[in-house]
Amino acid sequence: EEKNTKNNSNVIFSYIKSIEILSEILEYNIFEIRDVEKLKTLYKDLLAEQKNVNGKYYYEDAPSYGSNGFYSASIKSYIEFLNNYLNKEYMHKNIKEVNMSLNQILFGPPGTGKTFNTINKALEIIDNEFFQQNENDRTALKDKFEEYKKTGQIEFVTFHQSYGYEEFVEGIKADLDSDEIKYKLEKGIFKRLSNLAELNYRKSIATIETKKDFATLFKEQILDKLIDDEKLKISTPKKHFFITEVNEKTIFFEKAEGQTDHSLSIRTLKEMYESGKNEKIKGGLSVYYEPILNLLLQNSLFDKVDKEPLKNHILIIDEINRGNISKIFGELITLIEPSKRIGADEEIKVKLPYSNDDFGVPQNLYILGTMNTADRSIALMDTALRRRFEFIEMLPDLEVLNDLEVDGINIKLMLEKINQRVEYLYDRDHTIGHAYFMSLKDNPTLEELENIFKNKIIPLLQEYFYDDWEKIRLVLGDNQKEEKNQFIKIKKDYDIKSLFGANIEMDLDDEQKIYEINKEAFKDSQSYVKIYSK
Repeated sequence: EEKNTKNNSNVIFSYIKSIEILSEILEYNIFEIRDVEKLKTLYKDLLAEQKNVNGKYYYEDAPSYGSNGFYSASIKSYIEFLNNYLNKEYMHKNIKEVNMSLNQILFGPPGTGKTFNTINKALEIIDNEFFQQNENDRTALKDKFEEYKKTGQIEFVTFHQSYGYEEFVEGIKADLDSDEIKYKLEKGIFKRLSNLAELNYRKSIATIETKKDFATLFKEQILDKLIDDEKLKISTPKKHFFITEVNEKTIFFEKAEGQTDHSLSIRTLKEMYESGKNEKIKGGLSVYYEPILNLLLQNSLFDKVDKEPLKNHILIIDEINRGNISKIFGELITLIEPSKRIGADEEIKVKLPYSNDDFGVPQNLYILGTMNTADRSIALMDTALRRRFEFIEMLPDLEVLNDLEVDGINIKLMLEKINQRVEYLYDRDHTIGHAYFMSLKDNPTLEELENIFKNKIIPLLQEYFYDDWEKIRLVLGDNQKEEKNQFIKIKKDYDIKSLFGANIEMDLDDEQKIYEINKEAFKDSQSYVKIYSK
């Protein structure tokens, strides 16, 4: 290991020295160049001219740098370094460009537009330019969102009490297409999207160049030259030797001193070329393999391959707090941390229990969750989940209801007063969102408002206060209204004796209050106005 480290250090030193000499010859600093195409042009010119003792690259104080091909080898190595460096810089730039947390949860009371805003968030992450240009065009945003869903770049799932690891990551399921009872391993939505995002991530940072295949290069550098010359001279660090003959499997060569009957395996040389170095032969014949290998590597002209652009992928988890996080994520909860993602400094992969696949979460996969605080408080959430997500609170936005009036009813003032009372009697997590009233913008009628109250607001308040009608009446201001405008009124036609007879064996309150919904109040605009006005 120490020997390999020393050899690598020597090679690196030789390459740096070669580039310094080249910079002196060319009269500009090669290390300041970031234009890979310009360096490739220089590389090709070096291959053709560097060994010419009368050429422009000849350096009298160190002629071996040209004759041994160090100039072209050093430039090739520098090109590879730049490709890796620029790819990492590109990745860093594109991931930072979005400037959003990889894991976010939009939380708030019902009707505050959490699911609605996941579309905006997703498009802002995937195509920020399009989002900025069409921020106020809901139709365009929804169409673009659906387009990304069809391509698999966005996936949407809703958590519930029965949802588990098998649906989310992977599981064994029955094959319904088979006549016999068979089971197959099936990827869950999280694994599918992670694999897709990782494939794109890998392609976006892949080396954008490939070397020529061995057969083509061997013909160009060895076979074709043997046709022109009886022997092909190959230089070694100390001496040289001659290739005299080549058949399908073997290279025959003659040493400088004239000894013959020596040979090398073409198959072995090919394996060295494909790995990019000699890892097979140590000592002995290695002094003959390596010069031929270097000759091939120095002339392995690159063919450019288009690099795939990095694409951000989104997993939207609606009602994330309704699922059993430990049961759904299992051991993968650690992998969603930014520092543990694929490509991060502390990258972690785990072996999945069913497939035994090594699995990690790439940096271009964003997780957007929504959470209804009326179902569960953040304080009661799984601690592991809380630590790994950024929480964005979404409260009722009264400003979107500005100037919205229905038959003289100021919707903004009405909702503001209702929420103030709910917050006092319960808490802010159970306030009522503005989204419940957005349909009034397209249909500002008393009939639509009646429908909202009867089918959404009253049932929601019943759920909040567990049918405590007195508190519901306080929220709606019914205690301050005439009976005809009360949404919840006291039922007065109960007579205890007529209900249970004269001989009642338990104490019953003659003043027991029984409530009923006043259907007529929903049709009167004053019933709504008097929620907020005295």
